[in-house]
Amino acid sequence: MSGGCFHTLSLVQFLKLVDDLHGKVAKGHGRVEITVDGCDDVCILISKAELESLERALEILSETGDFRTMCDSLSQVASLTCELAASQSA
Repeated sequence: MSGGCFHTLSLVQFLKLVDDLHGKVAKGHGRVEITVDGCDDVCILISKAELESLERALEILSETGDFRTMCDSLSQVASLTCELAASQSA
C-alpha cells in the first residue's frame, strides 16, 4: 500500500490487510476504496468519526435557505416531468 490518505484496494488485498487498515482508518488516517474485479460496485471504508462529521454537515446544510430553495426547484421539475409524462401517455 502506497503513502497518502486514500487507497484503492481489491477485496483480496483488503482482506489481507483488514486489521492494519481498521486501525489506521479508525484513528482518522485516510479512507480505503474497496473494489472487486469484474464488478462496478465499490465500497469505501471510513472512520465512524468521519461519517458522523459528514452526517452533521448534511444536517447543517439541510437547515439553510439555499437548500430549501434547491429542494423547491427540484420538486417543481419533478412535478412538471410527471405532468409531461402523464400527458404523453394519455
